[in-house]
Amino acid sequence: MMLWSPLVRLTHWGMAALVLFNLFNDTGRIHRWAGYAAAALVICRLLYSLTQPRLSPARVRVPDPVSVLDHVRHLLKGQVEPTRGHNPVGMWAALIMWALVLSLGFTGWMSQLDRYWGEDWLLELHEGLAQGLQAVVLIHWAGVITMSALLKQNLVMAMVTGRSNGKHGHLNTEQDN
Repeated sequence: MMLWSPLVRLTHWGMAALVLFNLFNDTGRIHRWAGYAAAALVICRLLYSLTQPRLSPARVRVPDPVSVLDHVRHLLKGQVEPTRGHNPVGMWAALIMWALVLSLGFTGWMSQLDRYWGEDWLLELHEGLAQGLQAVVLIHWAGVITMSALLKQNLVMAMVTGRSNGKHGHLNTEQDN
């Protein structure tokens, strides 16, 4: 069953590649344009979400605190709650990563303005945002590995092919509403 559309997969892997590239290439024009491209992919992904049906896995929803706590509580009990698309914690991780990428693009752009050129506070903010993004990416990887094991489903492959193996990725739950 199709789970992730080509545009969702393109923006996901494109952003991953650009963020990884910028991790190792942290200065100069190429770094700046890669950051702008990553921010553009986030904007594209968010705009695409607005065109999707309410129950689509590509639709961005802000999970409420109760659903996040319920999800964590179930996980701690060893009970896996299958979802179609992101679970509540995974959706928050995506939202945080997108906000960080957009913030990095904005602070990177600001650092090129005459008004802020060479401002230490802005460069430190940009660096702090980059470190925050690295931390959330590591948490994202841990979550994907953990949920893949618990669901007995290769979530990385689902993001490569767009297809669910049908065990859990096709179910609608309250978290998808």
